[in-house]
Amino acid sequence: MVFEYTLGVVIPVPQPHRETLRAWREEYGGEATAPIAPHITLVSGSYLNSWEKAAAQVRRVAAAVQPFGIELGAAQTFRPASDVVFLPLDTGADECWALHRALLGDALRHESAFAYHPHLTIAQNVPAEQLDAAQAALAGTRLSFTADRIQLFDTRGGEWNFSEDIELGS
Repeated sequence: MVFEYTLGVVIPVPQPHRETLRAWREEYGGEATAPIAPHITLVSGSYLNSWEKAAAQVRRVAAAVQPFGIELGAAQTFRPASDVVFLPLDTGADECWALHRALLGDALRHESAFAYHPHLTIAQNVPAEQLDAAQAALAGTRLSFTADRIQLFDTRGGEWNFSEDIELGS
């Protein structure tokens, strides 16, 4: 088996929440978060041999899933295991888990040092004071939206690149 490239499958956050979350990520997570649009990761890992086979698997799974609601809740942290502040999914986590499991298969792998946990990262790998500030400032957060699409990213060019926007249920 040959792992040549990495892929990412994410749920993008729609407007108007995308800009709000982008501002929070930039304020608390620093400049490193600026080029990365707010999202909920479903799979981040390698694919075997064929990009087309992996992309086809993502399309098949997306076609079988209907849009669903997501509600992001009050900021939490993975500390001390990982220096991350995130917004949990108070609604929609079960659907994300189901998508995650369905996406994994003969063409896709999920590679992470941590078990899959649907969330939206606000800050990571920044000083503890920034993590504390993010968690305190976003303690009352409640944002809701409909997940009606997933996006596919790849590293075929050496960096993360947007590849495809795929509507759920189509």
